[in-house]
Amino acid sequence: MPETSIAVLFPGQGAFYGRALADLRDEFPEVGPVLAEIGDAARPLLGDRAVDQLFATRTPDTEQLLREAPEALQLAIYAVSTATYAVLRARGLRPNVLIGHSLGEIAALVAAGAFTPAEGAEIVCHRSIALREAGLGDAYMAAIGTDADRAQRLVDLVGDPLTGIAVENHAGQTVLSGRAETLDTIGRLAAVLKIDFARLKSPYAFHSPLLGPAAEKFAARIADIRQRPLETTVHSPIIGRAYEDGDRLTELLAGHFTARVRFGDTVRELAGTGVSVFVESGALDALSRITGRIVESPVTTVPTLLPEAGGAAVLRQALDRLASVGAVAAGAGGSSADQLRAALLSDVPAEDFEAFWNGRGVEVRAFAREAYLTYLGAKEEEPSVGASLNGSANGSANGSANGSLNGSANGSVAAVDRDTLVRQLADIYAEALEYPAEVFEEATDLEAELGVDSVKQTELLVRVGNRYELPPRPSDVRPAAYNTLGKIADLIIASGGSV
Repeated sequence: MPETSIAVLFPGQGAFYGRALADLRDEFPEVGPVLAEIGDAARPLLGDRAVDQLFATRTPDTEQLLREAPEALQLAIYAVSTATYAVLRARGLRPNVLIGHSLGEIAALVAAGAFTPAEGAEIVCHRSIALREAGLGDAYMAAIGTDADRAQRLVDLVGDPLTGIAVENHAGQTVLSGRAETLDTIGRLAAVLKIDFARLKSPYAFHSPLLGPAAEKFAARIADIRQRPLETTVHSPIIGRAYEDGDRLTELLAGHFTARVRFGDTVRELAGTGVSVFVESGALDALSRITGRIVESPVTTVPTLLPEAGGAAVLRQALDRLASVGAVAAGAGGSSADQLRAALLSDVPAEDFEAFWNGRGVEVRAFAREAYLTYLGAKEEEPSVGASLNGSANGSANGSANGSLNGSANGSVAAVDRDTLVRQLADIYAEALEYPAEVFEEATDLEAELGVDSVKQTELLVRVGNRYELPPRPSDVRPAAYNTLGKIADLIIASGGSV
């Protein structure tokens, strides 16, 4: 493989947040036609209400879509991945291999040219309709914090042939799928054994024998969709090899309903052949984090669409990172003005920002200059780090309040990588709530997505405050203001907490 070998990852269930499609559509001109093509193909199958979600300013969050419109959620996840790849492709990304995770395999095959975006949308819609019509009963998927061998022993202990392992992610996470009653029993056993167990945000029990009837319906629905030669290698974690032009892709996609996903094996195999950059084409960073856990040798993982700071800003940063390794052209992340807008007013359309900047840019520059000079003046009055470490005027052994922001004898959070801090918080919250650490992503809403009520959030904020030696919170600040690990990490850094 080339010196910089690149894989693109296409995520499945849960890879969505409310503004994901709007973030893409507002910022990148190539996204509009892709979404229009997907919408036109899906409308006759799902109806106007489901498809109109793709063009809303803000789509309902994942929890609401799971309850009210699971078919729209599946289409939205596919649309985000396909539209993101259109941006990457337009800016010059030419990956060596594509990998889809469950639902993500449809987007991967579209990216490889086997199907058009419209045909991919039809496949996603027929998939959802077949599942709905099959009437699968009470079932779900759950992440269990152990490897596949131990997870299988728990499944065998319960003895339900319709419940089993759905996904092997890494040594610390396996996904089970099957009947609710059986999984509830396994969950109780896991609690006794101190093994993390958490229900996942999936509308159906994918990759389980329960979906056999739906697989037959799905295969019949998509049998006439024509496939094209693959332009890029697609390695499937489900069939355990790269797809070939001689494969009947629609039949294989239908077979995915009941087959296991061995994502960890696929990533390890490709990393062993020289893949060193893994780009996640879709919302959030679940696959990037899992890949980091799987591969022992250093690799670069690049998430592309995160809700914090505006998804478009994160995608531009991703393009800049890819430019630094020669994967896309330099400057693919956008002009300086585009980057400024992404940093200051990411939710403002490009034309509105341009009009604002042309009319008031001089005032903004003057304000920024004044603020910077004020900052320099304040900085000159602060004691040096060395003075703080040697004792302040108060005689503090660890340094003064100002010094603690720059580094204390104990070590300041400011000196800690923010990603490391988020991972520490994930471990703290996972232990307290008995969830897998993997479900605590930087932008995961603790209440809306994980069901952590305000009382428990308050309790955990107190625990975090004690752990990082934070000053007391103002009485008018509610826990809801810190509803994600990213926001809590920023609070700790801003407050100069101690590691």
